[in-house]
Amino acid sequence: MIITKIEKQKNNNKRYSIFIDNEFAFGIDEIDLLYYKLKENEVLDQEKYKYINNKLLLKRAKDTALKYLSFKMRSKKQVIDKLEDNGYPSIIIDKVIALLEKYKYIDDESFAKVFIKDKSSIKGYGLYKIKYELKMLGIDEYIYEKYIIDKDILDEEKEAKRLLSKKAKNLDLENIDYKQKQKLYAYLARRGFSYEIINKVFAKLLEEEL
Repeated sequence: MIITKIEKQKNNNKRYSIFIDNEFAFGIDEIDLLYYKLKENEVLDQEKYKYINNKLLLKRAKDTALKYLSFKMRSKKQVIDKLEDNGYPSIIIDKVIALLEKYKYIDDESFAKVFIKDKSSIKGYGLYKIKYELKMLGIDEYIYEKYIIDKDILDEEKEAKRLLSKKAKNLDLENIDYKQKQKLYAYLARRGFSYEIINKVFAKLLEEEL
């Protein structure tokens, strides 16, 4: 096996991509690159290659994932993306993900439950926006569908009413003009609320004013 290219990674100048026989093989930290004396156009013997893949990269990938998870909860996809960005081979990523799932360091079901509650009650997001973001984070639909119907986790009407009350506190909803009403509708729609929910909370607030 010949190391045909060593290239500094774009998203991390302390890591390098190693190409063997003109194909990407793995990413490695600068300190390990120097320690193992990996150089372009030199032979990488089988024993060293196996050690790097089976021991060194696995340990480094676990450390990377655990550090990433130490700041806040992450979805499985987020952790995979992080490891891929650092150039770890798929076989190493699969082993790390299996280990993290086994010990519940990553748990998409728990992640979805917390995400829905936080985005609703703290960020004021509606169902559409929450579902879109969960999909982007790789959460399977069957996982979050069981939580979005739980009023203790997601009470869309309550949150939409809270936002509308705050946004329209200086307005007379009974005599509001079309342009003002459209602005309020657009505001709630951008936050992911359906027009059904928006109409409902408008009607309730109007009843309270009468």
